[in-house]
Amino acid sequence: MNLIVFEDEAWRNFKQLAYLRPVYRLLTARGIIIKNILKVFNNASLYTYARDYLSRVELERDPTAKFNTRPEESEDVLVINGLVRRPELVALLAEKTGNREFILLAKGRFLAARLRGAKIEGVERPSEILERLASMVGVSETLEAPADSIYQYPWELLDETQPMTPMVKETPQLDLHVAVLGDPAKMHIPASCEIEPFTVIDTRRGPVILGEGVRIESGTKLIGPCVIGDNSIVYGGRVGPHLYTGPVCRVSAEIENTIMFGYSNKHHYGYIGHSIIGEWVNIAAGTTTSNLKTTYGEIKVMLDGETMHTGRQFLGAVIGDHVRTMIDTSIMTGKIMGPFNILSGVVAKNVPPFTGINFAREMYELELESELRVVERMMKRRNMTPSENYLELIRHLYDLTREERRVFLGHRSDHP
Repeated sequence: MNLIVFEDEAWRNFKQLAYLRPVYRLLTARGIIIKNILKVFNNASLYTYARDYLSRVELERDPTAKFNTRPEESEDVLVINGLVRRPELVALLAEKTGNREFILLAKGRFLAARLRGAKIEGVERPSEILERLASMVGVSETLEAPADSIYQYPWELLDETQPMTPMVKETPQLDLHVAVLGDPAKMHIPASCEIEPFTVIDTRRGPVILGEGVRIESGTKLIGPCVIGDNSIVYGGRVGPHLYTGPVCRVSAEIENTIMFGYSNKHHYGYIGHSIIGEWVNIAAGTTTSNLKTTYGEIKVMLDGETMHTGRQFLGAVIGDHVRTMIDTSIMTGKIMGPFNILSGVVAKNVPPFTGINFAREMYELELESELRVVERMMKRRNMTPSENYLELIRHLYDLTREERRVFLGHRSDHP
């Protein structure tokens, strides 16, 4: 079976997290979206459609990828939105409809479809897929999925139910001074992990899942549900519940209800809650996110100049890739950052890409070449080197977002 995963225009709602990746590479509590799709459709031939400027980096991430390339006309195609929340529902519908064509909508957006091979002829970019699907509404069988079947806004990434504990043959042998609160069967700790004495692992609320090579240092209370990515280190403090990290993260102090993409660092004291943190982010000592208003009221978010009602009492910050904070930075509820920010002081409004905050609390434009050097230095600390394609992607993004930040330059960051 041929499978197409595509972006629609809702990627713009996620843009501070998605400027450097297609939306189907966003991390959720259940894992990276595209990996969740492939778990369900594990025998499919995958084709992906997203913004053209991501093509070279996408091919580096997966050299076998068929990016913005259509399948053969003669074969049927299953099409899925890259912001799908429950790919297993699409699989169930595909099975029940047999070989019939169908269109599946959610919140007025295209969630999935089955198309005859000829229907995909000539499609080379995401907008053409959307046009092709629109022409079939009312012609092919058209169905409506539950509203929560698709992501609409970034804070919805925090809504996932707790992950399933991977099957293990036996409970790991832990030091006698490691305390386990709850059912040990809800732990997944590979043999390559190191759990130091005087660690507390609490599975009473949900599973604690560690990737390969994770180290948990003494003085940590690890509260499930929680997933710590491969080769990450937890240096102590109250970690979790509902913390989900990518690989090679550094975590400490108090952090909960947060998604942290790979290679990010929150090593020091300070509270992070109900937040989403991108890749290669450095959270300095004392940085704190506010996740609850003093009025206990609904948190509203400014998204492209429009006030959005989140319906949430708890929401911290959305922080894009390559953001760095200075010590004692305070980020107010529901603020969206980056990518490529230098934050300081009280941050009471959104900060656009490639923008810093000086000691007068004014926003200024970061220098591109300086940011490229920072990327190289930061990756070197993890024994990595950015590819020329990745650096070129950053250069392109700098030009792409120039107008987005122009209107903020010189404005104070501590006045909402």
